[in-house]
Amino acid sequence: MNSFLQDIRYGIRTLAAKPAFSALAIATLALGIGASAAIFSVMNVYFLRPIAGRDNSRLVVIGSRHRTGNPSFISYPDFKDYREATNGVSSMTGYIISFVGLTADGRSDRPVTNYVPSNFFSTLGLAPELGRFFLSGEGDNAPDAPAVVLGYSYWQQRFAGDRSVIGRGVLINGRAFTIAGVAPKEFRGPYILVSTEVFLPVGMYDVLNGGSHTLTTRDDNSLIVLAQPKLGVTREQIRAEMQVVADRLDREYSTTNKDTKIEIYPERLARPQASAASVNVLAAAIFLAMVGLALLVTCVNVANLILVRASGRARELAVRVSLGATRARIIRQLITESLLLSFFGGIAGGIAGFWLSRGISAIRPTGSIPIYFDFNFDWHVFAYLALIAGACGVVVGVLPAWRSTRVDLNSTLREGGRSDGGAGGRSRMRNVFVVAQVSASLVVLIAAGLFVRSGAALERADLGFDPKNLLIASSDPSSVAYDAPRTDAFYRAFKESVLRVPGVQSATYSSTVPMGYNIDDAYIWKEGQAPSERHASGGDFNRVDEDYFRTMRIPITRGRAFTAQDTKDSARVAVINQKLADTLWPGQDPVGHHFRFRSGSAPAVEVVGVVPTGKYNWIFEEGERAFYVPLTQDKSTLRVLQIRTSVPPNSIATPVESAARQVDPSVPLFDVMTMEESLGGGNGYFLARLATEFSASLGALCLLLAVVGVYGVISYAAGQRTHEIGIRMALGAEPGSVLWMVLRHGLGLVGVGLAVGLAASFGITRFMSGILYHVGALDPVAFTAVSLIMLAVAMFACYVPARRATRVDPLVALRSE
Repeated sequence: MNSFLQDIRYGIRTLAAKPAFSALAIATLALGIGASAAIFSVMNVYFLRPIAGRDNSRLVVIGSRHRTGNPSFISYPDFKDYREATNGVSSMTGYIISFVGLTADGRSDRPVTNYVPSNFFSTLGLAPELGRFFLSGEGDNAPDAPAVVLGYSYWQQRFAGDRSVIGRGVLINGRAFTIAGVAPKEFRGPYILVSTEVFLPVGMYDVLNGGSHTLTTRDDNSLIVLAQPKLGVTREQIRAEMQVVADRLDREYSTTNKDTKIEIYPERLARPQASAASVNVLAAAIFLAMVGLALLVTCVNVANLILVRASGRARELAVRVSLGATRARIIRQLITESLLLSFFGGIAGGIAGFWLSRGISAIRPTGSIPIYFDFNFDWHVFAYLALIAGACGVVVGVLPAWRSTRVDLNSTLREGGRSDGGAGGRSRMRNVFVVAQVSASLVVLIAAGLFVRSGAALERADLGFDPKNLLIASSDPSSVAYDAPRTDAFYRAFKESVLRVPGVQSATYSSTVPMGYNIDDAYIWKEGQAPSERHASGGDFNRVDEDYFRTMRIPITRGRAFTAQDTKDSARVAVINQKLADTLWPGQDPVGHHFRFRSGSAPAVEVVGVVPTGKYNWIFEEGERAFYVPLTQDKSTLRVLQIRTSVPPNSIATPVESAARQVDPSVPLFDVMTMEESLGGGNGYFLARLATEFSASLGALCLLLAVVGVYGVISYAAGQRTHEIGIRMALGAEPGSVLWMVLRHGLGLVGVGLAVGLAASFGITRFMSGILYHVGALDPVAFTAVSLIMLAVAMFACYVPARRATRVDPLVALRSE
């Protein structure tokens, strides 16, 4: 122990004696470790930190595959059957994510809501912050006196943390509820990154959603199901047990439950829902690999600095060996010094990572959805920091320490330390380190280039409509207990008032916006299919008025758009997209054909028009089936007004809000923004832009470290050859030949590094194809552009010390030797 403490004290003195070297090494480590810790804090929230509550690390998400390749939610009737017949779980619950209109204290707003069974909070092992949760069985069927539980942050913001709120009455979609409790502070809700503001009994879903039949039909897969496995029970055992139930339901309800397959996922991998599980793992692996390569570049850079410094300590080490110090003892001392560097670098990196994660946490997508990025450090991140700091200390210390102790005592002591004993070996190691830096940096830069190219392709993608010069504004009069006639009157008056605002060209209503949060979907039966037959397909649908296609600039390629003659009393009509037309009637003109949706016994709908296939739910989607129906024939209390302008759309936001208040100030207007801002939300460009920024930042860090590494090695090598360069120039060598001699050494190393990096990139980037948009994993533009950038920057890093070498004064160089 005494010798260990001696090593630490001596190491601190040694580092303090060279403050410039120590500061540079610590700063380099802080950059790499800080960036790594910040990105790991994001991964921690997504994949490591369990949902708040008791023993939720074992929580699983249950999905079902219904006629599509992706796992989906589960219907409420199916959920009840699975819950009653599954013995491998101690508890099974779920939730439906939605919105409601809540009125209290004379003010209305639109909180994010989870409809949950009465066992929801007990399954997650939660205790209320205030009041109580739902009692056993309370609200599983529509209650007479329903209770509501508030989310903690919503309670703080909406009710100012008033503890007397328990027992107070509120109106939700015009119905009376009583506040029963407040969820604990640490529980933001089960849908990752979205803060749930209100929890309602699941039995109230149909009541509050206009007579919906979600709770009684097996066609409506709306419930995200969570379960707590019993100790010793595996996910495969639970899946097999539930598949038996699914097969029974297949036989009993062949129309709705045909060929259902159960899938079980760890909850931490299926965020925010089961369909994201495979993409989540791939994305996490790619970003962690990029972080690992950035750390490798960092370590190699510091190891090179230590090697350079070790050259000046050759005499010191030789004296210690001659006085009896063993090689192991010296190696231990040198590794202790590198661990001290990594310790201080880890502290500085932790501080940098903390502030970086705070910056990331401040990022918000557009819209009124209460997104929270809680990327604060917890024990996972601190453990990660300790691990990578220790690993960096070992990596940057072992090889330089081993190489530094291989000295020739006689020559080193005889030359007084001028001859850099063992320089050949150290020079070769430094060259290897430069090659490693360049190759690892190139891999990260190429990955970043692919993300940048993918993001650019996504920004150029055809959305199916023109988002420019569009302002949107959403409202739902049912949140203040409007009936159908008053709702229609409000929307009619609001639209007429907006059309009188200067700069407004046209305005149109729809039930949702592309890449919004209220997209509806339905199963489809085409003409000729009996109601009991299995439906052919499903599709997203939107309820729109007659001006929608003109205002959104969606071309009608066949048939017609909706008109004022398409009323609730006329024949039911629809406009479908090309993908749905190709699915239902391949090779035919779909205009004049009929289909049913939602139910095989629903009234037939005639296709009157066809539009190109666009994007509806998710910016990354391609070729999704979709159709439109008139708002007059399929009512929606929630509507979005899309306003086409001849002026910057933001400039009319205030007049639009004033128009709504003039009609009725009690009806809340929300999400007033441009369409381009709306597309920056969570279902739009937000995640792609975030991934691009992350990868570009890592790439820039690696490029900087690689340049510093190349510059340092070439500069040091040129310095070691000062005597040789002086002789050459004294004998008449031209500056150009000296420049090329030094430059050739650096470019040779860079060339080898580029070759190794390209070969590694060809193998590694193949795994990225699943998360790139319209860009191949071997995209020649990204590979070529990044390679040229790396080559140009590395040439500059080589040129500066090479140019300085040509300015050596031969007399000074020879006299110094």
